[in-house]
Amino acid sequence: MGQDWSKRKRSRALVRQISPNFTNAIAHYFGTGPTDVAKSRIAHEEYVHTLRECGVDVHVLPGIEKHPDCCFVEDAAIVVEDKVVVPHMGHESREGEQKEVKQYLGNRLQVITPPNGARMDGGDVMFFDDRLLVGLSSRTNKAGTAFLRGVASTLGYGIMEFEIPDSTLHLSTVCSSPRPGTILTAEGHLKPEQFKPLVDEGFELLWVPNEESYAANTIGFENERVVISDNYPQTRALLEDVGFEVTAIDMEHIRAADGSLTCLSLFYE
Repeated sequence: MGQDWSKRKRSRALVRQISPNFTNAIAHYFGTGPTDVAKSRIAHEEYVHTLRECGVDVHVLPGIEKHPDCCFVEDAAIVVEDKVVVPHMGHESREGEQKEVKQYLGNRLQVITPPNGARMDGGDVMFFDDRLLVGLSSRTNKAGTAFLRGVASTLGYGIMEFEIPDSTLHLSTVCSSPRPGTILTAEGHLKPEQFKPLVDEGFELLWVPNEESYAANTIGFENERVVISDNYPQTRALLEDVGFEVTAIDMEHIRAADGSLTCLSLFYE
């Protein structure tokens, strides 16, 4: 999930280990499917190590054999201040991944469950300024966004919806906020006019070239530090040119399962 920079310091995160069955993860967008569980686990361990180096207290849940995509824990919950929405996930094969996530976060936050028919993946939700940017995608429907709007409004957040093209999995697949007031997004997926209301408010919009679309998904921290995927030189140069301290990690084996940086963690403080 994204971040409300005024209230969330990215100090605690939940992650989940790679499933023993990871080679059967869903892959229709960036990847053709992971082929090496051992190398995927090494990449995941590097990811967790990087979060901890950035000062994050990381809690690790075990992987689940019957859920190949379970490491993409971002999709299993949406944290809004002291509440956690545990959604009906957008792909039926992933139903059940929420159980342990709900149990862990339920000891810390108020759990809210949407009605049947309201589908949503956490990867379609990004906090930005005083609002939630929410993607309407193949995984998130109008009923899901309407329910989240009701929860968010009680906490003072508005919602801005984005139609996600069929070529793109989630909003966060091609969009992130690496620092307050800045959105990084990829050419060829979302349209400039979709961001016009934010640009008109004075927010900064940075575009990643289409051939590096995967690199638009980043994790930003305080003091202009940002974690990006390795081997995307144009995106790295773009971010360094506007003042970021960049840490790049290898995501090749995670990308093979259509996973990105934010997919692998769920920040709850």
